[in-house]
Amino acid sequence: MGCSSIVDPRSAPTTTYDPAPTDSIYTTTPNVVLRPGDPLTVSVNVVSLPNAPLDLYILMDLSDSMAAPLATVKSISQLIAQQVSSITTNVRIGFGAFNDKPIYPYSPQTPAGCLPGRDAPDCSDRRAGTRQYSFLHLANFTSSFTVPNVFVTTNLDLPESSFDALVQVLACEQELGWRNRSVDGPERGLQRLVLLITDNQPHLAGDGRLASIYQANDGKCHVRPYASSVGYLNSTPGILIYNEDSLLYDYPSVGLVASLLKKYDVIPIFGIVPITSSILLINNTFLSSYQALQDLMTSVGTKAFARPISSSASDVLDVIKTVYQEVIQNIAVTLPPQSDVAVSLSLVTCPDGSLRVGQTCTNVPLSRTTTFSVTLTLLNCNTPSSSALTFSVPGFGATTISVDKVCSCSCDKNVTVNAQQCNFRGNFSCGGCMCIAGWTGPACERSKCGQPCVNNGTCDSATGMCQCTDYTAGPFSNDSISGILLPPYTPKFAGSTCSCNNFQNCPTNSQNYICSGRGQCACGSCACDATPYSWKWQGKACECPASNYSDCFDTTFKSGPLCSGNGMCSCDSSGKGMCVCSSGYTGKYCETKITPTCDTIATCTVAGTCGSLMAADSGQQVVLTCPISSGECTYSYDLSPDNQVIRMNQVCQFAAWKIILIVICGLLFLFVVICAIIKIILVILDYVEVRRWEKELKEADFSKNQNPLYQSPEMQYTNVAYGKAM
Repeated sequence: MGCSSIVDPRSAPTTTYDPAPTDSIYTTTPNVVLRPGDPLTVSVNVVSLPNAPLDLYILMDLSDSMAAPLATVKSISQLIAQQVSSITTNVRIGFGAFNDKPIYPYSPQTPAGCLPGRDAPDCSDRRAGTRQYSFLHLANFTSSFTVPNVFVTTNLDLPESSFDALVQVLACEQELGWRNRSVDGPERGLQRLVLLITDNQPHLAGDGRLASIYQANDGKCHVRPYASSVGYLNSTPGILIYNEDSLLYDYPSVGLVASLLKKYDVIPIFGIVPITSSILLINNTFLSSYQALQDLMTSVGTKAFARPISSSASDVLDVIKTVYQEVIQNIAVTLPPQSDVAVSLSLVTCPDGSLRVGQTCTNVPLSRTTTFSVTLTLLNCNTPSSSALTFSVPGFGATTISVDKVCSCSCDKNVTVNAQQCNFRGNFSCGGCMCIAGWTGPACERSKCGQPCVNNGTCDSATGMCQCTDYTAGPFSNDSISGILLPPYTPKFAGSTCSCNNFQNCPTNSQNYICSGRGQCACGSCACDATPYSWKWQGKACECPASNYSDCFDTTFKSGPLCSGNGMCSCDSSGKGMCVCSSGYTGKYCETKITPTCDTIATCTVAGTCGSLMAADSGQQVVLTCPISSGECTYSYDLSPDNQVIRMNQVCQFAAWKIILIVICGLLFLFVVICAIIKIILVILDYVEVRRWEKELKEADFSKNQNPLYQSPEMQYTNVAYGKAM
């Protein structure tokens, strides 16, 4: 037969693909077959096409703090396309705005939806952009872009509905007019960017509960024509709004936004304007928060950018141009999630010829190819026989590799039954023989009998099994036989190799009959025969005589079942029949059903053996549980059908009033101790104060009876005219 019969399928490509000049992402091996444990390396190629089409959507925060940036965007709207045209001339720009959900506590609830003196002089201006909204689509994609005549408006809190609006921008592809990246059309290599300009943080999932909005954001499109929105006047054709439905759905989570960005292959640019307010004492920027969002989205395979942006025209233009250049010049591949096919990125070949370990090439020139070498390894065949692996590059699209699994040899389908190559003793398949029972070997040439049946039989060539012969060495009573073999049994050999027999080393009864003549001896032990009453003879030598089966019948009911049907008939030491009762029955003929009672517990408690049954588990059936209370403990005794205590459980519960009493006594004791400590401290302080007073008294320069500050209240006055004659 030789090695030419070996079938060894390997992992390999099944088809190849020649890339077209307009391909931005492709693989040369779109279809492969994988064998478990056999890795295959394929390539994913990315090309930055020159003059690739670009759809740029400007999504702007129009809260009242964004008046200056809005004026800047209005002034440079026609310059944006000119600025990007140095990279691509195929550019279209759309425009939309957001504020917040039109409900308290996010927006004021005045009749006109604005604050007098801030949005319009008398709140009578109802043109688009003067009332709160979650998202307002104001301008379709066009190459000659100008910002519509919109106004800033007021909301009540700092965060905005920026993510609420971003979800609608992503989900409403057809409604907003996004172009689809075609396979071979003019939109091949299309880049999709969203420039989100704001000066504050976004509302996130859960914030809607402040307005009793609990339904999670579904990530679907809910815009409707502006004219159909209840309460809005002076509608403008082409304007779409997301407002009424925004009161049904909560704000989206970061995870939902990231998944939609990846699904629709849109790259966000977060343009963060510093916020300054003398009223709120704020002079800060939320750039760090959006940079954290950028890192989070990048980690899940969605490219994102967070850039500071000012109110100057050049700054806005520079951000758009530099980010777009970074998108098309920094290429990173996102691998498919792990499944039964392990995917690993081995090397990246950058256009400059350098080999890198990682998933990114930077500063890639236009029209140059970046090659990612990917290793595919099939781990198991638990899932269906085919699957698809999608490799995506943010901003460039995705390519798919179809995988077929090789989990069996194709030669299994071609089987030759009773093949000549197998000596007609097996089937030939996949270059080898599958032998029938009794035969083995590469060509089924050897019998499984092995040794020649120990000279006590012959090997059957058809089955490969030993056919043992009868013993013919002499009379049954010769030295080679250990007892008398009664008919119908005759001396013979047995076993797979005929190494056993039924006449040597077999148990005998008192009359030297092998197995008492009531069973078959095999390799030194007896297998007792059954009686007409469906019970087997018992004993090592089946010595319990069948004539004594009457001992197992109830003498009152001779025709009843053996052992009243509640046990089995065996033999006692004298060879007479006796009943061995099943659990739950007793009596000579197992005629009495045991009724467990709690009186049995006395035998356990008096003997002092209950403690050994604590938490025991004998595996016996429990038919009765007897609880006994003693003091603060309850003892439950489990009884078996035989009225035996098989397990004891002890549960002790401390009386509640004792616990309360102990707590009260403890608190009183603690109170007395604290009072004693306070009293001791006061006594010590008093003692120190007296000692200090006595010391000062001794050091005084006057006696105890003289106070230097004392002044007598008595005064003497002399009348100069007293005693003189007038």
